[in-house]
Amino acid sequence: MQRSPLTGAAVAALTLTLTAAATPSNATDAVNAAPRTSVAPAAGVSLAADLEALKTQLAALQARLAELEAAQQAGAQKLQQTAEQTETLAQTSTEQQEAIDRGADNLARALGESAASGWVARWQWKGDFRYRNETIDQQYTTATRNRDRIRARFGAMARVNDTMRVELQLATTEGADARSSNQSLSDVNSRKPIELDVAYMEWMPAEAWRITAGKMRYPWVRTSSFFFDNDINPEGFAASWQQGANGFFGSAFVTRLAERATFADSSMQGVQGGYRNVYGDGGRVLVAASYYDHSAVRGYNTIQAGSAGGYFGNSTGSGAALCRTAVVGATGTCLADDFDVVEMLGEWQFKLADRPLLLYANLARNTAAKFQAQGLDTAYAVGFNYGRAVASIPGTWEFGYLYQKVEKDALFGQWIDSDFAAGSTDGGGSAFRVAYQISPNARVNVSYLMTETNLDVPVAVTVPTPATVRGRDYDRLQVDVNWTF
Repeated sequence: MQRSPLTGAAVAALTLTLTAAATPSNATDAVNAAPRTSVAPAAGVSLAADLEALKTQLAALQARLAELEAAQQAGAQKLQQTAEQTETLAQTSTEQQEAIDRGADNLARALGESAASGWVARWQWKGDFRYRNETIDQQYTTATRNRDRIRARFGAMARVNDTMRVELQLATTEGADARSSNQSLSDVNSRKPIELDVAYMEWMPAEAWRITAGKMRYPWVRTSSFFFDNDINPEGFAASWQQGANGFFGSAFVTRLAERATFADSSMQGVQGGYRNVYGDGGRVLVAASYYDHSAVRGYNTIQAGSAGGYFGNSTGSGAALCRTAVVGATGTCLADDFDVVEMLGEWQFKLADRPLLLYANLARNTAAKFQAQGLDTAYAVGFNYGRAVASIPGTWEFGYLYQKVEKDALFGQWIDSDFAAGSTDGGGSAFRVAYQISPNARVNVSYLMTETNLDVPVAVTVPTPATVRGRDYDRLQVDVNWTF
């Protein structure tokens, strides 16, 4: 238990009392008041000793009291010093916090100004990720194939100034395939490559004009047919003109296909012209005509390098009379036809049961297809899309159907879709497509491609027995989940 220190007044009073009790007069009064008895001399000695001991204790108590008062004064001084230091620290902390706040305000103001007029405002970021399960059932093979694939793309659009912008995009890849950004989940958890997918500059010298150069988006209009693969980004330059939101439009473009040091470079130069009109109720109409002139293709092996390479159904030949053997190498195989393709396309959209219905058609002919005696030079597609899955509206959906046939040399095989009819010409069939928006920016797509290959030229097979067949079934089911951000 902690004892309370005695005050100076209390000690003085106690001292006075004890001193008075020890005086002779007090002792005489006490003796006179007591009964008259004989007093032994030893009693006086004992009282004096007790008084002396009490004085000694009192002196010790006074010394202890002095020590406590000194300690109390020292503690008070230390507490005062601590309070002063605390106040100083608080003032310093306040000043530092005010400086931090001022710095944060200045930084926010600087970033705000930068976002309004600087580099932040000039960049627009975007990306998407897709997970796909795919089943392929090809006739005259030993087993049905099933695989999981991923596609990831990430890029940005940067505004250089009021009339120029640049777009850059990276994407997953497998063998640098121009027709696919998919990456199969295989090879014991190996890392997957990412390569340059888009890199182009766009200049708009006037409201109606657009000049593009680099690895760009398609500079010509297409429908939902499989004449051109959606993953291809042409390389070259283009000029486009648009009369307005409604009206005539046109474009001219040059795409580089192969550059050679000592031989002619392969390329495709083309033009497109058309008319579009969008109505107030959501309806629209589009018609266009295109011409794609491929040069330095016949006699060359103008195909993709690596694992993505192949002629994709086009007729091939061999021998020095046709092939530039110094270019095609030891194989001695080359493309047997040139490709000068004329295409007509059209779209018409209107409302049906309060939902959009889009009808479309494509017709193309290769005027330079001379190798095959049958003149396998025509391609066509017809289809429709009903409804529309909107990225921002969960629960929206769409459904589509397409029938397409591409004769062997009707289209340049490097352009056509890689999924339909095994990704080759000389095939045809039906495609069923469904999309459902499960949440904002998350969508499920299902495609079932029920096609045939080798419709024009038979192919040799070994299963179940060696034979030459025509019209080989090729079915493909794709279930995709797409996230955009």
